[in-house]
Amino acid sequence: MSMGFDIAGRAVGAGHPVFVIAEIGINHGGDEGLAAAMIEAAAKAGADAVKLQTVSVDDSYQPGTPSYEEFQGKAFALDALNRLGRIARQHGIMLFSTPGDVPSVDLMLSAGMPAIKISSGLLTNLPLIRRAAGTGLPLIVSTGMARLSEVEAAVAAAEGAGARGIAILQCTSLYPAPAGTLNLRAIPAMAAHFRWPVGYSDHYQGDTACVAAVALGATLIEKHFTLDSHMPGADHSISAEPDDFARLVAGVREVERMLGFAQKAPVPDEEPLRNGRYRFLVARRLISAGKALEEADIAMKRTKPGEGVMPANDLDRVLGHVAKRLIAPGEILRPEFLEGL
Repeated sequence: MSMGFDIAGRAVGAGHPVFVIAEIGINHGGDEGLAAAMIEAAAKAGADAVKLQTVSVDDSYQPGTPSYEEFQGKAFALDALNRLGRIARQHGIMLFSTPGDVPSVDLMLSAGMPAIKISSGLLTNLPLIRRAAGTGLPLIVSTGMARLSEVEAAVAAAEGAGARGIAILQCTSLYPAPAGTLNLRAIPAMAAHFRWPVGYSDHYQGDTACVAAVALGATLIEKHFTLDSHMPGADHSISAEPDDFARLVAGVREVERMLGFAQKAPVPDEEPLRNGRYRFLVARRLISAGKALEEADIAMKRTKPGEGVMPANDLDRVLGHVAKRLIAPGEILRPEFLEGL
C-alpha cells in the first residue's frame, strides 16, 4: 500500500477519491481575466485543482528558443497569483503551479500555493526538485520521456530533501499522444515499485485514457484545460473544453464507484440473491427408506429463495448415505433425511 498524503487537507492516494487537476498551464496567454474565467469553469466541471505554469523566462530558457518565445509575457506577478488563488478558493478548488526555476518556486511560496508540480522536462533537474521538496509542500511529479532509473533518482532527491508527500504521474510527452504511446500499464508497475501514490498526466485527445488510467489504479489525473480548443497557443488543441472536462470527471467518478474493494466477496445487494440463484440438492426420483444414495438419485436445481438447504457442492458429501425415510421426487434434501449427516 502506498503512502498517501494531503494537499491543503484533501487526502490523496489509494482509498481516497481520485484527485483531478485541470491544467491551464499558460493557456491563459498572460490574461488574468481569462485565467480567472478558466478557474471558475474548471471548478464547475468538477476539478479538484487548477494548475498553472510559473516561469521566469530568463531563468528557464535561452533567448531565441521556441520555449522562450512561447512563455515570454505569460507569467503572473505575485499580486495576480494572490487574486487568482482567492478566486480558486471561492469556488472550492485549489490553485498551484509548475515552477520552471528557483525564482518561480519562491514566487509560488509567496503566493501560498499548497503543492508544487514538477513537469516531465524538470524530472532530471535534481537541484530544483530538492529546492521544491525543501519547501515542505507536497510534490506531483510527471515522468514523460523518463526511464525508471531517472524516476527513482528524482524520488530519492525529493525524499532526501524532506518531501512530505510525492505523487508520481505516468505521462507521454507527445502533443497529442497517440493511444499506442500511452503505456498505461506503467501505472500499476510504478505503484508496485514506489511507496507513493501514482497517477496519470494525459495528452491523449478525449477522456478514454484518463478513465482507463483510473481503472488501472491511478489516484491522480491531470488533463490540459481550455475554454476553447481553437484558441491560439501550443496546448489549446490538446486541451479539454469545459463540457468535455465535466464528462471526463463524471467518467472518473463512475469508474471509482465500479472499482469497489480489493476483495472477492458478494456486495451487500447480492446477498439476498444467493439462495435463489445457486443450485441445491433435490431428489430426482423416489428414494426408498434404507436406500444408499447414488448420483442418479439426486438433481441439482435452483429452488425458491430460502428453500434450498444443501448446496450443489454437497453432492459428494451425501453420496452413499442411507435414507432414513422415503424421499419423494422433487423433495428438497435435508441432512436429517440421511443417516450419518
